[in-house]
Amino acid sequence: MKLIPYIIPFVKDAARAVKRICQADFRAVADETLTELLGIATLIVTMYAMRREGEHEVLHLWCAHREEIARCTRCGAFSTAVHEEEHRCIRHLDVWGKKTFLHFMARRFRCEQCDRTFAEQLSFVDSHRRQSTAFERHVYQSCLGGTCKAVSLREGLSHATTRQIFSRWAAALKGKASGAATIRVLGIDEISLKKRHRQFALVISDIDRRCILAVLPDREKKTLETWIDTLSPEDQKSIRFVSMDMWAPYHQAARNKLPHAKVVVDRFHVMKQLNTRLTQLRTAHQKELSAEMRSEIKGSRWLLVRNRSDLSTSEEAQLIRLLNLCPELRTLYLLKEEFRRIFDKVHDRHKAERFFSVWILKAGWTGNKYLAKFIITLRNWWEEILNYFIERITNGFVEALNGVLRVIMRIAFGYRNFHNFRLRAFAELGTSHANVR
Repeated sequence: MKLIPYIIPFVKDAARAVKRICQADFRAVADETLTELLGIATLIVTMYAMRREGEHEVLHLWCAHREEIARCTRCGAFSTAVHEEEHRCIRHLDVWGKKTFLHFMARRFRCEQCDRTFAEQLSFVDSHRRQSTAFERHVYQSCLGGTCKAVSLREGLSHATTRQIFSRWAAALKGKASGAATIRVLGIDEISLKKRHRQFALVISDIDRRCILAVLPDREKKTLETWIDTLSPEDQKSIRFVSMDMWAPYHQAARNKLPHAKVVVDRFHVMKQLNTRLTQLRTAHQKELSAEMRSEIKGSRWLLVRNRSDLSTSEEAQLIRLLNLCPELRTLYLLKEEFRRIFDKVHDRHKAERFFSVWILKAGWTGNKYLAKFIITLRNWWEEILNYFIERITNGFVEALNGVLRVIMRIAFGYRNFHNFRLRAFAELGTSHANVR
């Protein structure tokens, strides 16, 4: 009968490693090299064992405590009376490129002061954890920019263990970082969680420090107002600007809860509105042309909405041919470029107000119905648009955040659990990464 060799799979659970190896398998350590490589000040490596588990070489280190004393968790007194000991094994950072487990005796002491027993508090591992603090930090940092599944396969952990480590560390760092600094410029925007489902998350950021402050489950006015109420009165007073797009609920919430702050409408959203009107005129004009001329104007949307200074020589020639076909389109295009130059060249709010007022007169004289709609939008958000020229604040960073969040969702193939998405967003872009470029 042919014997089939038994292949030991790699031990993913440190508790199982305790049962697989006994103290007789260890060899004594001749010097302090392994102790130095371990890097834990309270432990000394006394023995080691090398084992083959599946395709991996695993290093087991038997460690002794440097000190025979512990502080009582109840009264704070020191005790040297060991009440009981139990063999404990935890996963640690790799040593010599080998997956490493630490074995040591977990001790309970009896306090000579209050006569109670207590478990020794260890600096390198939390209670009831099967991985050292350093290894958990390594797993958490490895998950940033990747997936828990990939880290699980690389580190030899179960997917559930990796996910729990990431969630616990992300939540802990989020709690420590909250309220770390005052907010001067608040950025507000939303991101679509599911296409075609009209499901949005509200992303609130600190534009000065370039970090996320909150991710809320919807973009309702009440949700934003509730979050603002969680800020202390000092934090609310410190907010000088609120940057947003032209979504009325955001504006109403800012006016209700932060009346002293200046609302700034993002200039790129304003230009997007004007470009939309330009596109509508092009589409309407295209339908009135003959088939031959229609082919000339078809597909020219990006040529019209791009900045003229960014066009190549061939694109400039194509644009001139296009504008010659439709004088009305040419007029609107030139007004669009003039409007953009006001944003680019003017650095004073009062001067900008004068230039925009003249621009509105020019646009009104054209009698164009598409421009008339844009003028209504411009007047409805007049003060908020002019506030841009105080410090030239935009939502550029907020839009960049949304781009990163979309990448995060793509890597994870979407999130069914909003809480997990929020933790990942804070881990990647939260206040712990503030001012990191």
